[in-house]
Amino acid sequence: MSVLVAACERPEPVPGRKDTTIPVVPLPESTVALPAPASAWDSAAGPALFIVGPTPFEAAVILPAYTDSASLDSTPLDAALLRTVKVDLFAGGKRAGAASITAVTSLAHSDSCTSWPNAKLLPTVADSTVFQSWSVAFQAGQAAEIALDSIESLPSADSSRLAADIARLASALPGDTAALFRGLPFVVKKAWRTRGLAPQALAAIIVRNVNQEANPRQEQIVLIAERDTTVASSRYAPVYQERTTGLEETIEATDLIGMVLLGRDQRPTIVIARDSFGGSSYALLERISGVWKLRWASAYAGC
Repeated sequence: MSVLVAACERPEPVPGRKDTTIPVVPLPESTVALPAPASAWDSAAGPALFIVGPTPFEAAVILPAYTDSASLDSTPLDAALLRTVKVDLFAGGKRAGAASITAVTSLAHSDSCTSWPNAKLLPTVADSTVFQSWSVAFQAGQAAEIALDSIESLPSADSSRLAADIARLASALPGDTAALFRGLPFVVKKAWRTRGLAPQALAAIIVRNVNQEANPRQEQIVLIAERDTTVASSRYAPVYQERTTGLEETIEATDLIGMVLLGRDQRPTIVIARDSFGGSSYALLERISGVWKLRWASAYAGC
């Protein structure tokens, strides 16, 4: 469910602009403001990241060697390392079951397409009837579930308040250099907030759109904010952002697909997916020593 909210603080009107029109301002085809990954793959995440495949009994195997700086044909796959691996499955932040990998196909290549290895999953007997809804998986024992509220699951009044908080945060973020979008309402496409963590974390995907037939543009923001729940008057403050702008038809779409507590120290970790005409990639955002960082990003696979 998308939630439409106007920013709480609007900038001063652009001189000479009429309220009834939106000027066409030339922009590059796509501009991206993404932090560089802080380091290599987090060994606490296990041998790979697993993403639900065409059926719940299949998983795309996102191998850590294939990063955003390494193409999918640069490193051979040793499938034997993954056979018989057990995985914990997660839907959002909730553990959704467990399974064993029984077979792994190789990377697939053609002149124009690449695809991740595909793993066949065998659920445990106890999970065979609840195996239908999961999004991400890690090697068993490497990740723990986290209590989350999604914006669409909240009562209407709470959902509206959360959307207003997100709009307030987005309107005050630094780096808003595209004048074309200023003053336009923010649309909250997805938002999660944690329960039981200190500090409380809020993760959101937010967009603004210029709906002109000849020049449809979109701005997309990935936002993480935190607040101290021990202080009654505490408000969310932004701690991480990514901002992307471009043509609405070609801009890379980003989605929140999982959030877990990773490793022995149970670091809050968000799994994000990026989809574009060049294919799909995945990344881990981790809270390391109190700071949210882009820890690792995969190569792109697709056509």
